[in-house]
Amino acid sequence: MFDKNKRILWLLNHKTLMPYEAPLIRRLGFEIYIPKIFPKTGFRSGAVDASFDASLTLPAHVLDTLNRFNFYEDAWTPKIVTLLNRYFGCVFIIPHGKLSQEAIDNFEGQIIFRAFGLENGKTYKHFLESLHGPLVLRKIENIKHRFWFGEGYDHLNEIEEPMFAERSLFLPIGIPDSFFSTARQWRGTERKILFVCPNAVSDSYYSGIYRKFKEDFGDLPHVIVGAQDVPMDDPHVTGFVTNDELNRLYLECAVLYYHSVEVRHVHYSPVEAAINGMPVIFFEGSLLDRLSRGSTKGRVSTVAQARGLLERILAGDQQLITEITQDQREIAYHFSDAYCGPTWKQQMQDRGFFEAMRQEGARQSLWTEVKRTLMRPFAQGRLVVDPHRKAVAPLVATLSADEARQTYGSSLYEGISFNLREFPGVVDVVDGVSASEPWGRWSIGEKIVIVLKHKLEGKFRFYLHAVGYRENAGVPVPVRIGNQTRTAQLVADMASSEPIALNFELDRPANVIEITVPHPVRPPMDSRTLGIGMVAVSAAPPVTLGMADARQSLGSSLEDGWDFSTPGLPAFVDCVQGLCEQEEWGRWSQGSKVAIELKHAMQGRFTLRMRAAALGANAKWPIKVRVGDQTRRMRVAPRPNGEVALQFDLSTPSNVIEVHVPFPTMPPGDARKLGIAFYRMRVVPG
Repeated sequence: MFDKNKRILWLLNHKTLMPYEAPLIRRLGFEIYIPKIFPKTGFRSGAVDASFDASLTLPAHVLDTLNRFNFYEDAWTPKIVTLLNRYFGCVFIIPHGKLSQEAIDNFEGQIIFRAFGLENGKTYKHFLESLHGPLVLRKIENIKHRFWFGEGYDHLNEIEEPMFAERSLFLPIGIPDSFFSTARQWRGTERKILFVCPNAVSDSYYSGIYRKFKEDFGDLPHVIVGAQDVPMDDPHVTGFVTNDELNRLYLECAVLYYHSVEVRHVHYSPVEAAINGMPVIFFEGSLLDRLSRGSTKGRVSTVAQARGLLERILAGDQQLITEITQDQREIAYHFSDAYCGPTWKQQMQDRGFFEAMRQEGARQSLWTEVKRTLMRPFAQGRLVVDPHRKAVAPLVATLSADEARQTYGSSLYEGISFNLREFPGVVDVVDGVSASEPWGRWSIGEKIVIVLKHKLEGKFRFYLHAVGYRENAGVPVPVRIGNQTRTAQLVADMASSEPIALNFELDRPANVIEITVPHPVRPPMDSRTLGIGMVAVSAAPPVTLGMADARQSLGSSLEDGWDFSTPGLPAFVDCVQGLCEQEEWGRWSQGSKVAIELKHAMQGRFTLRMRAAALGANAKWPIKVRVGDQTRRMRVAPRPNGEVALQFDLSTPSNVIEVHVPFPTMPPGDARKLGIAFYRMRVVPG
């Protein structure tokens, strides 16, 4: 523990990167530990190398504990946190599973976030938010003095948060010497195009690339390599090939076509081809174009240009071939140790990484570990109980909604859409949601927290537009504002989802909204735990319109009745929850409660009349109907038989009708939980 700053925890397990990067870290003067467990799915390039364990000066029991732990998919235990903070000064991480969140929350040394580039239009800010929610960026800001954006290409930070640019550490991606064993030995004796495309059926990204290649060049001689998890009816697809066979193809095929137009990401295949001296046809503006440092002979701007060059090479145009191969030697250099090794060392020196990893004195290290031991019951292996407490603490709002409109241009009353990449200025933070998608955002974890920069006060309606994923549909979803909790019942289908109104009356102002996810679920091939699909939230003042006023301003009221077989909602209905889509005869209830929010209030004496039918055991049990502070009970027959009449006398106006379903039932062949069939509803004053 007295020399932990000479050890690096390399949590990448990348099979191509490891043979170069791990020895380089050793040459820079550090010990390196590589995990022995990595995910079996969603981690196509994973590998393990135990040979570096022999050079570690770790106690045997520590090494054994680390070797048996899954850093990618398991929450870090207090024992693991203690060992990492005690014996390691730096950790290399990637955004995968729980890994990056656990390191940011628990590791106290230097953190190098290894970045290799993403698809056009995507950022690591967006990626991290998708995995862990927006609060992870506040946590990184809190530890940015020991956080490094370890970019594999020196321009990745140009579209990222200013914090990433400020903490950038350029660590170019290197290729081991074994890749250079056949350098410039290309022969090109097979007049075929080599194209790399794995998982051309199951992966939507690669399936599109495969179809485009076949459309543009399928009539030319070609061979397609790459592991396929679904059999393909294409004689040109060889599927998985060994390293020896792949090297032979690099030496024998006439040309490699590289499809990518990504500005910040490149695959290994064109680099390996260029090392072997094979002509590569690539696109202008891509990262490969940037790495070529001016190579123009194999560069194209259109598919038509690419086809022209490919046809000339297949025809044996030797002058063109020579010009391209000589022009592309610069590509190989920028992945060689001659370039990467000195660049790593210089960057770590100039940017202050070596200084940050300077060894502590023995006395200081001893006192640190004594303190860690004393604090372990409270801090779980760290030196402080909650290192990010201040960074993620909710803002204490002092502005009213009107003042927020003047300051930020909007308030919750103007609404918050979850499909936007950035939330409006009136939002302090939204945690527990993934990154934005065209329709909205998924919840991740057990709770969604929305912190506003203005207060919510007194009476108001909170509108929640969301859907429930799998078990989260048709069950009560708690929504808490201040000291009050209301429940919403979400549908599963986005097309039939509508905003749900929840009425609050706060005795103290609040600016934090918490939505609890009843059943977080991890979908197949996804490291996130999803539950609620958030579309939008908003607020509105309480309903004050009376029935007579509603008939004048809206054209009708519940006094005119609601025929449930009519598409859409009547003009006087604001929103509903717990009702299925309209059918020819009416609507079924779904779940344990139906809530109908009117645009007008009901007060005094009136009779609520309903024509309904009950499914199964619901016909044998009293059904509660609540309006305002009064509850009545009714019995409903299995078949509609006239109207049920319920009398109310409300001293306080109410615009909400709740019908509680005793036994939500899933009929054979139907995934819905049904209970009551609604045909018609109306109110009779007096």
